[in-house]
Amino acid sequence: MCFGLSRRNFCLFVTMATACRAAQTSDSKEKKDEPKTPPPPVYTPGGEIKAPKLTHYVEPEFSPSSKEAYVEGVVRISTVVTPEGLPTQLAVVHGLNAQEDRTAMKAVEQWRFDPGTKSGKPVHVKVTLEIEFHLL
Repeated sequence: MCFGLSRRNFCLFVTMATACRAAQTSDSKEKKDEPKTPPPPVYTPGGEIKAPKLTHYVEPEFSPSSKEAYVEGVVRISTVVTPEGLPTQLAVVHGLNAQEDRTAMKAVEQWRFDPGTKSGKPVHVKVTLEIEFHLL
């Protein structure tokens, strides 16, 4: 016996696992055959592309250890604002430290925007946000 399984049970387990992998492979082949919709274009502000406007702001929390160490600075986050005004695809472009980077990301995830527009219609717009951490 190996791993508490009899030879018969082990063979049954291997057969079931093989069948599951085969089913997953056939499912993925079917999905490959389905036509994929191309991702929507993502614009950058300028010209006829109007930048999103912040409508709901959540203040990021300053970590206690950074307060004690008198850490101050700016975290820059790149994001794509959807036509619904939601920030997506967040990425830290320039960080301060791991704790402040995380709290900035958590705060930005909760922000809401009037969407950016192209010719008056809402579109996906990529922007870079600056979150400042300063002690008072």
